Formats: sequence, structure tokens, C-alpha cells
Amino acid sequence: MGERARRLVTKTHKAVTDVDDKQVINQRQLAWLTASIISSGGVMTLQNVLIRISEMDAWFSYLLPIAYIFLVAAFFAYISKLFPSKNLFEIAQLLLGRWGGSAVALLLLFHFWMIVVRDVTNLAKFSSTLLLHSTPLEVLILLPALVLMYYGQTSVEVVARVNDLFYPLFVITVLLMSLLLMNEIDIRLTLPELTTAPSNLWSSNMLALGSAGDVFILGAFLHTICNANHIRSAIRHGALLGFFLLTLLLLLEIFVLGPKMPGNFFYPTYNLVQMVHITDFLDRLDIIILTIWFPTIACKIIAIYMALLIGLSSLLKRHDYTVFNKPVSLFVTMTCVLSFNSTTELLSFSNFGSIFIVLAYQPLVVVLLAVAAKLRKRTTAGAPLPPPASTAEEHPPMQRAAQLGRKLSYRGWLWLGNGCLAGCLLFVAGGTMFSRRMPAVGIAGGIGYALCLILTVLTTYMEVNRLKQSQAGG
Repeated sequence: MGERARRLVTKTHKAVTDVDDKQVINQRQLAWLTASIISSGGVMTLQNVLIRISEMDAWFSYLLPIAYIFLVAAFFAYISKLFPSKNLFEIAQLLLGRWGGSAVALLLLFHFWMIVVRDVTNLAKFSSTLLLHSTPLEVLILLPALVLMYYGQTSVEVVARVNDLFYPLFVITVLLMSLLLMNEIDIRLTLPELTTAPSNLWSSNMLALGSAGDVFILGAFLHTICNANHIRSAIRHGALLGFFLLTLLLLLEIFVLGPKMPGNFFYPTYNLVQMVHITDFLDRLDIIILTIWFPTIACKIIAIYMALLIGLSSLLKRHDYTVFNKPVSLFVTMTCVLSFNSTTELLSFSNFGSIFIVLAYQPLVVVLLAVAAKLRKRTTAGAPLPPPASTAEEHPPMQRAAQLGRKLSYRGWLWLGNGCLAGCLLFVAGGTMFSRRMPAVGIAGGIGYALCLILTVLTTYMEVNRLKQSQAGG
């Protein structure tokens, strides 16, 4: 009987490992996973600092992070086109050799470990400060660690499916808040628009860029989607959706709480949720909303933890990353307990430390791998490269003619999205230059920025649809 149980466990373990080899997450799941990584962490960090720096113009703070993620998405698409079915760690080994690839892998693993420790501790501190005052912090850290240990035995497909269930509820909750807070909104609190000093807007954008660096963990999942254009469009759409929700939350905080008060709160988004009152019988909707937000935050942490395991197995040349699951989860638990002494210290690291960590290595890694890939492509120009698993990205004339009509092709939606993002930049720049002399220009710049941001979300959504249609037609 014991031998049969042992064989069953071995067979199940092998099946889980084989699932990771096949990788079946689709474009929508990658997009929603990207959106979850961006928006769920922003709910608990950074927003008070952005309002403290830029005050009523804080909701313009995500323009530079969007542009940065567009560049990262293009980089991921480029290297995954050259090396299909390979993740970022494997590509680094192929391009830079054993020692260079190992150095890049160590940098990535160090960053991923810091993100996991930061987010697990942040979730525990948030629960301890606002919800479970008497529960020891070690217990609140141990519970997420057990969740990580459980999902560490599975594959990224499981995480993507769980995120599929909860992230739409997260989106609906954030969108409904604009209606639930309608009686608390005062639009005059955002006026005058775009009168903050350009240096303040630049500082808030740079701080938000640090949180956008978390999206680099998706490099560990490049092998999950075989088409390079699917990877690029999914990351672009997910990033736009996540930043749109964060922008909406920032705008609601200014509308309801004003441009000064949220800067003095640890968690201004939670204070915003507490302002929701539907009659005297439903005045504690914050508990209901948190039950939706917590699983979304957990999906982000699990995804980063999975990237950490995949990177560690690639570095040590082990096919099965689940063998590292329990030791890594215990190591994460111990470092979470020992890393931060107070909530203030944790938030200072989260808000101000991320930008320095991201800029210290991510641009270097992008340039290094891009140049190495370009050189390798030139040296192998006469030899056939590994063909991508799908040719939908090439858009043959027949498919392009079918896509063109009253709607744009995939490339048309791609460049239209880039144009809308450029329009956001022009509206912000123009409003900043002339709003002090002509306040109406600042208001027009804010309205134009909001419209261009919404259009960018829609164009990236159409990118995803165009690729689906072209793949179905192919």
C-alpha cells in the first residue's frame, strides 16, 4: 500500500512538472496577470507619496511608467521571437554564455526575492495595522508563506487561472467605486490643473517607474506563449489596464479627500474605501472590498514567487523547480520577519527604494541582451533561425487585406496606441507650459490626457483582438 502511494505521488509530481514544460496560458491570462502585478501592489503603496509630491496633479504620475513598460514589452517580444519557448533566464545563458548569463540571472533573482519579501511583509503590515491588531506579525507573515508553499508545487497555469477568477472582480470593484462615491466627489478639488512644478511631476513619475519595474518578472514566463506579438500586446494591454485603474483611484482620492489629506495617510486607498456608505445598513463595505482585493494581491505575490523558482532552477540547471519550493518559502519567511522593524521603514523602502533598484540593473540588462541578440542575429544571418510556433505575426497580404476594412489591422492598432500615448505626453507638456497663465489650458490638458489614456487602453485591447482573429484566420 505504501509503495502504491509513493508511485502515485511520483506520477502526480511528474505530471505537474510536465505541465510547466507545455505551458498553456493564453494571451488574455498574461494580460490580466500583468495588470494584477501593476495594480494590486499600487493599492497599498506609493499613492500617498505621489499625492504628497504632485498634490492635485498626482494622477498624471503614471505616464513615464507606461512608456517604460511599452519598451520592456517590445524587448520581450524581440528576444522571444529569436528564441521561442525560452524564458529570460535561458535566453541570457544562450546569449551571454555560462558566466554572463549566470550574472544576469543572479541580478534578476535578487530583485525578485526583494519584491516577494517586500510584498509579503507589506500585506502582513497592512493587516496588522488596520485589521488584525492583536495578531502577531509572525503569524500574518507565515500564512502567505504557506500559500506560496502550496502554489509552488503547481505551475504558472494554475496561478493564471486563479487570477482569471479574481481580477475581473477587482476591476469591477474599482470601477464601481466611482459610482458609490458620487455623493462625496468634489471636482473643484483637482483645480487648477497642471500647475504643479514640472520637477515635481518628473519626481512622481520616476517614483512610479520603480513600481513598474515589477513587470520584469514576466520574463520568467516568456516560454508560456509561443508568439512574440502575443507577448507584446498582452503586456501592453495589461499594463494600460492596471495603470488606468491606479489613475482612477488616485483621481478619486483627490476628488473625495482633497490634494493634501491623502498624503498624510499610510494607505489612502483604504481610507477612500471607508468613505463608501450605502444607507446606514451598509456602512462597512471596506471588509467586502478587501475580500476581493486580497486574492488579487496574493496572485501577484505568487506569480513573482513562481518566477523566483523558475529562475533558480534555470540557474542551477534543474528541470524540476518544485524541489526548491519549501527551502525558498522558508527563506522568504525568515527574511520577511527580519527585514523591517516598522511600517514606516517598510513603506520607505517600497516607495523610494524600488526606483534605484530598477534603474541600477534593468536598463543595463535590456541593452546588454538586445545588443547580444543583434550580434547573434548578424552572425547567423546565413543560417536558419528557429521558426516561431505561429506565423500570425507576419500578416501575409491576404490576412492583412481581410483585416483592413472599416477596422485597422494589428499594426495599425499598435501604432495608434503609441500615438495615443504620445498624445498624453503632449497634453501634459502643453498644460504644464501654459496653465499658469491660462487655467483653461490646464483643464483642457487634463481632459485630453484622460481621453488619450482611455483610448490607449482601447487600442491595446484591439491589438489583442486583432491577433486572435489573425490566428483564427491562419
